[in-house]
Amino acid sequence: MGTLIKKLAICIALIVIVGCSNNGGETPSQSSMEFEVGGQSFKIIPLYEEVLDYTNEAMENTELNTSGEYYSKVTQPFLESASHEEASLTGGLDYSTYFSPTSSVQTLNEQTVELLKKQEEVNKAIKASLTKSGKSLEGENKTIYVMPVNPDYKNIQNEMKGVSAITVSKDVIVLFLSPTYEKEMLEYAVAHEYHHTVFLENPNRAGGMNLLNGFVFEGKADSFASQLYPEANPPWSEPLSAEEEKRVLEALREKSDSTNAELYSTFQNGDLKKDIPKWSNYKLGFKIVESYLRHHPEATMKEWTMMNEREMIRGSDYNELISE
Repeated sequence: MGTLIKKLAICIALIVIVGCSNNGGETPSQSSMEFEVGGQSFKIIPLYEEVLDYTNEAMENTELNTSGEYYSKVTQPFLESASHEEASLTGGLDYSTYFSPTSSVQTLNEQTVELLKKQEEVNKAIKASLTKSGKSLEGENKTIYVMPVNPDYKNIQNEMKGVSAITVSKDVIVLFLSPTYEKEMLEYAVAHEYHHTVFLENPNRAGGMNLLNGFVFEGKADSFASQLYPEANPPWSEPLSAEEEKRVLEALREKSDSTNAELYSTFQNGDLKKDIPKWSNYKLGFKIVESYLRHHPEATMKEWTMMNEREMIRGSDYNELISE
């Protein structure tokens, strides 16, 4: 009798161990999150399962790894979900490059599963940043979409600490993550993009996003994010040298009113032929905004956030960029 009980106990233990092991290996379902900060509502919506629909199909049949299939499986569901918030991928920047098929389907599949398993900690970090951001600078309701980054874009994993993001409208942010993301960089990026959305709420915003405005746009967001996360170290935090700044200022002054997206990319991605360093728009934009804030400590965060770019430049040490 005792031996039988022992055998049954061993069998039960084995069943429990195997069952736990199998459950641990399962991919959890994605889950959205909604919460409020004051009177402001936030939604975090993952797109992991949409990406897995694409990768599973592309792994079964490589001929289906096309832009059309990616669009139907990932991009279209995102656009349908975000349509009520007037979000689109047809703005001044080519957002469509962020929504594209990959040559590394297996890697994308594996990384998506990893992120699904980490979604609780991902959502927690995003919520923490949005809570801090909303308390510091109140805005309208926001929706944040989260999806894995295309593994073809290795610079995001290597240089951007596993985090990239875009502001699609005043209501919508899209985060692109690698499973190796750094938590502090994620929180910083969320704060940075949140500031963009609040700035875009301004109904009195005059003019489009020309080159000069683009520099200040990024500088404002970095000033905001760095105030909330002073220990964060984004890859563009290293300032320009005096000689580099001189060259960038000359190039900016010459083309300040340009709305050419390719020209703007020159300052973001760098141009060896013209000796323009990578991320010059972030680096110089940050200096312009920080210069204004030093000269105008009385300005509230809301005031300088909504301030016209040219007015901010006039009140900084870089007023020579304004000709009139």
